[in-house]
Amino acid sequence: MDERDEARRVEDESADKPARSFRFPVKSAIALVVIVLLVLPVFSLLQPGYYRRYADMAKRMDNWEASTHAKVPCSGCHVDPGAAGFLTFSAKAIPAFYSQLLQGPEPTNLFSVPGRAACQECHTGYRQVSPNGDLLIPHRAHVEVLKLDCAVCHKDLVHSVNTAGYNKPAMAGCLKCHNGKTAKAECVDCHTRKQVPESHRAKSWLADHSTAAKTVDCGSCHGFTPDYCRDCHAKRPKTHVGNWKTGHGVRAKAEGTKGCLVCHEGGKSCKKCHD
Repeated sequence: MDERDEARRVEDESADKPARSFRFPVKSAIALVVIVLLVLPVFSLLQPGYYRRYADMAKRMDNWEASTHAKVPCSGCHVDPGAAGFLTFSAKAIPAFYSQLLQGPEPTNLFSVPGRAACQECHTGYRQVSPNGDLLIPHRAHVEVLKLDCAVCHKDLVHSVNTAGYNKPAMAGCLKCHNGKTAKAECVDCHTRKQVPESHRAKSWLADHSTAAKTVDCGSCHGFTPDYCRDCHAKRPKTHVGNWKTGHGVRAKAEGTKGCLVCHEGGKSCKKCHD
């Protein structure tokens, strides 16, 4: 059989076979669409640029880009480590994404505050002292004993700055716990270089401090809150209770009025009653 005969035979056999019809892979297409519909929301909500859609988030994203965490992706902080954390985030991200397509950006769809486990993915050690050596920071006691989330203290770390314009905890936040009741409040318990000045130890300091304030910058130590003076001056002194109204004259005669004049406007208050 020559080559021409072989070619005719192959053509004849091909003609006897029924032509195959093309079938669109419906199941595969549906599976692909479902995957895209599930993956797209999760992928989108992990992109920093996505959150600039929020009117109040542009400045927060600028702060992030200028912070020490600028190279850390959103998932590094806002998604708990492990498969469970990713699945939990995905379960929130998917409905949030499609909700925004219909209703626009909503604050309820933003990332939640990072949990302690996410922070400890990178921060594996427990710092005891601040970088400049001034502040004692027993992180282990706060994290392992008290079970505090890092963001309780470090809320002004990435997306915002404190009142002084820095990405670090402000002392006012510390004092929410370190108030002498919930936690100790002595300066030297935390600050290694801020000892109580000798002038503050004098018995007459309560009466003399207003005079000293005219020449000394009290804010160098007490500037952590604008209401520091008001916190004391808005309270009635411990002596001003009971029969103080009728008995204060006896004490003023025995101890003098120097301490009184600190609050009572240089004697003008006395004249309101004592004409």
